[in-house]
Amino acid sequence: MIAELTLPRLGETMETGRVSAWLKQPGESFKRGETLVEIESDKTVVEMPALADGVLFEIVVEAGQDADVGAVLCRYEDGRAATSVPDSRPEPIRDPVPVQATVAPEAPGKGVSSGGTRATPLARRVARDGNVALDGLIGTGRRGRIEAADVRRWLAQAPGAETPAARISSLDVSGGRLDRRDWAAANATGPRIVLLHGLAADVQSWSALASMLMRAGRSVTAIDLPGHGTTSLDAISVDHAADTVADFLKTLGGEPVELVGHSLGGAIAARAARSASAQVRRLTLLAPAGLDRAIDVDFIRNIVRVRSSGALQHLLRRLVVRPALLTAAQLDALAGELGRGRLTGLADTLVDEGGQQIDITADLRALTMPVRIVWGVQDRIIPWTQVSQAGSRCAIHLIQDAGHVPHWDQPAEVAALF
Repeated sequence: MIAELTLPRLGETMETGRVSAWLKQPGESFKRGETLVEIESDKTVVEMPALADGVLFEIVVEAGQDADVGAVLCRYEDGRAATSVPDSRPEPIRDPVPVQATVAPEAPGKGVSSGGTRATPLARRVARDGNVALDGLIGTGRRGRIEAADVRRWLAQAPGAETPAARISSLDVSGGRLDRRDWAAANATGPRIVLLHGLAADVQSWSALASMLMRAGRSVTAIDLPGHGTTSLDAISVDHAADTVADFLKTLGGEPVELVGHSLGGAIAARAARSASAQVRRLTLLAPAGLDRAIDVDFIRNIVRVRSSGALQHLLRRLVVRPALLTAAQLDALAGELGRGRLTGLADTLVDEGGQQIDITADLRALTMPVRIVWGVQDRIIPWTQVSQAGSRCAIHLIQDAGHVPHWDQPAEVAALF
């Protein structure tokens, strides 16, 4: 007989739960009272026991998915149907047992902090397994509580986290030093992808997308634009930055590339592609600046002058639909860097009281290589409707549930375009 295991109400206010892990897979047998699945609620992680001997037939709600109270989690073959005489003294069925929220002590400076950080038990377990310090994460749960999804997203994206294949190097160019980061794929296919970040960002902002592209077999290079990151060049103008990018492309020895730019980097990429058209095989622009006047002028003027991590965090919320995955230490470091004022002059060339002062529409009309524009429809910095100014030759990709930085909100969806 096929029976069903449903999600019980584990608390008075519980309406949904998340399957955190299946301990059995379809086709595997189990004994009565043996744990089949772990469920994460708002307050704890609960082990759901088998109500009888049986064989797991079908998993309905996969690990990582949410389910409403009463929903079917799995179907199983109930071993009691084949038993003609039941035991006279059946073994008591265990109630769901909450998993202990305590975490084994870690060495100082590593792993999960045991301090006053608010986190769900599952978040602590995922953090412990991934050696992530919870006290450095910003939670998205109620009252700032860190949830398992916050830790998993940090592990997946990890801005600034090094991967074994990522290599940092510097290049001497006219006027100073240009820093780059390379993600080299084994047996790479297709042209090298060169990434240009937006205003007030750096190469670390590409970590999630670059890692995904590398795993998909693409070699990726990102550079710190003038005035950004660890590049020593001063930020002067879009034209100056575009010339710097074109000079950098020449150092690749004529190697064909796919040029990708985000926001300010999109405007720079469009202009650089025009002067390096023989080398650029395709141009991809993510929420590019320079298509029309409308822009959040207040954001541009404040992001380059921010001096505290609190103010920076408020500004970053405008960029994305999902919370930006930056630790408190990273927020402090970025605020300190921006507080130096390296970008204030550049920002003044980008916007005035009426909006954007740069225009890349002529550059796009002059290009002969394929051009595509990717935009998050929840962008609060530059309206996505400006794609109408790009011209009929540009392919348009609109991404739901994404703001001004679609490769942060939906990195997998952006990576799938390459």
